[in-house]
Amino acid sequence: MAGAAGIGLTAASGTLSACAPQDTVDRADVIVVGAGLSGLCAARELVRQGKGTLVLEARDRVGGRMVRKSVVDGGWIDLGGQWVGPTQANILALADSLGIKRFDSYATGRTVFDYGGVASTLDGPFPPTNAPPSLSAADLAEANRLWTQFKTLAKATNVERPWLTTNAAAFDSQTVASWLATATRSDFARFCVSYWVLNQEGADPGATSMLFALASYAAGPDEDEPEQWLFEGGAGQVAERVADELGDRILLGQPVVRIEQDASGVTVTTSNGDYRADFVVVAIPPCLAGAIDYHPPLPARRNQFTQRAPMGSVIKYAAIYPTAWWREKGLSGTTVSDRTVLLTADSSPPSGKPGILTGFVIGPAAIRLADQSEDARKRTVITDLVAYFGDPATNPAQFVEMNWPGEKWTGGAYNAVLGPNTLTTYGPAMAEPVGRIHWAGSEISPQWTGYFEGAVRAGYVAARAVLGAS
Repeated sequence: MAGAAGIGLTAASGTLSACAPQDTVDRADVIVVGAGLSGLCAARELVRQGKGTLVLEARDRVGGRMVRKSVVDGGWIDLGGQWVGPTQANILALADSLGIKRFDSYATGRTVFDYGGVASTLDGPFPPTNAPPSLSAADLAEANRLWTQFKTLAKATNVERPWLTTNAAAFDSQTVASWLATATRSDFARFCVSYWVLNQEGADPGATSMLFALASYAAGPDEDEPEQWLFEGGAGQVAERVADELGDRILLGQPVVRIEQDASGVTVTTSNGDYRADFVVVAIPPCLAGAIDYHPPLPARRNQFTQRAPMGSVIKYAAIYPTAWWREKGLSGTTVSDRTVLLTADSSPPSGKPGILTGFVIGPAAIRLADQSEDARKRTVITDLVAYFGDPATNPAQFVEMNWPGEKWTGGAYNAVLGPNTLTTYGPAMAEPVGRIHWAGSEISPQWTGYFEGAVRAGYVAARAVLGAS
C-alpha cells in the first residue's frame, strides 16, 4: 500500500478498508480522525471540494453514536441517536440528498407518569398543566414557574460564546443541583429541571455546570421540537450511505495514537503505520481526543479542556414486540418517571409492526445498572416497562441493549458534560484550531450540541476552515 491510490484518494471503490500493518507513509491532503457523523460530513465536504481525504476510524464500523440494528419481523432500531426536528436544516438536507425518508414520531395518546411511587397518566406537555394524582396544585404551579425561569435564563445565554453571557462566572461556578437547592423548595419542581438535564446531558445535575445546562437548552430548545421525526430504516443509514460515497477513503481498525505537526504538514500515527497530510480534522469526543499524543504538545488550555469533558452515562434499551399494543390502550409509549428507566418512547414504524419501545437509563442509575449482569439489567428494565404499560410488556420477542458507557471508542452518551468553571475557563479553546489541527464533533457545535445537527454543522465548519487555510 503506497502512494495516494493506496489509501483511496482517487474515486471511491464503494468498500471500506481494514488495513494490515505497514511501514510506508501514505499521503493525503487532509486526514480526518473518526468516522462518526461529524467526521464523515467533514470528509464528504472536503472530497466534494477536490481534497484528497483519508478517514481513520478506530472501530470496525462507521457511524460513532449513529448506529442501527436489524431486529425481528423486518424491523430496525437505532442504538444511538434517532430523532430529528424541523429546524435542524443540515441533517435534514443531508438525509434528503441521500434519499432517506422520515416519518412522524408517534405521539398520539397519553403519557405514563410514574413519580414518587404513584403511577398515573398525562395528556399534554411536561411539566404537566393538569395535576396527576401524585401532585398538589402548589407543586404543579411551582414546577411550571421554575421551568419558565430556567428557560428564560437559557434564552439570555450567549449561544456562540457562553462564557461571555451576563453573569457567566456566577452560573458556571455552581451546578444545576446547587442552583435548584436555592431556587425552590419543591422536590417536584427540582425533579422537572433535573429530568431535563438527565435527558439532555446524560449526567447528574450535581455534576453539570448551570451555565453549561443553560447553553445546552439555548443550543437546542424544546420548542423547536427536536424529536418530531424518525428516519425510515433508521438514522444509522445516514452514516452508512455517506461512508458508501467515501468508499476506501475510510480505513477501519485504525485508532490514532499520535499526531505530529511540522512546518510542511502533519503525521498521524496508528498501530498500522504513519499517514501524512497537510491538515488533520480530529472528529472524536474531547475526552478521546485528549488521549492522543500530540507533538508539539497542545496548548495548556486545550489540553486541560479535554481532561474536563467526560461523556455522559446512558444505557439504551429496545424491547421489540409483534405489534405496538400500547397504542390500543390509548398510550403514546412515552414515559416520564423517577424509576430506573427514566424515559421511554415509541420507536415503531408507522404501521406499529413490529412494536418497539425504547428506554433510557441515565446518569448515576446507568452506572449502577452497568455494575450488574446483563440478565439482571434486563430484569430491571422489564420490571419498569411492566410497571408503566402492564403485563403485555413482560415478554418481548427481542430485547436489545446498548451500553454506551462501556463503549471504548465513545466513552458514553449522549454528549460531553461540562462541570463547574469549565466553560468560563476553557471554553474558548474548545473549537480553536491548533496549527494544522482542526476540531469537529457535536460537542463543539454551538448550535444543537449533542444532536445529529450539531455533528453535521461541526463537520462542515471544520472542513471549511481547512479549505480556507489551504
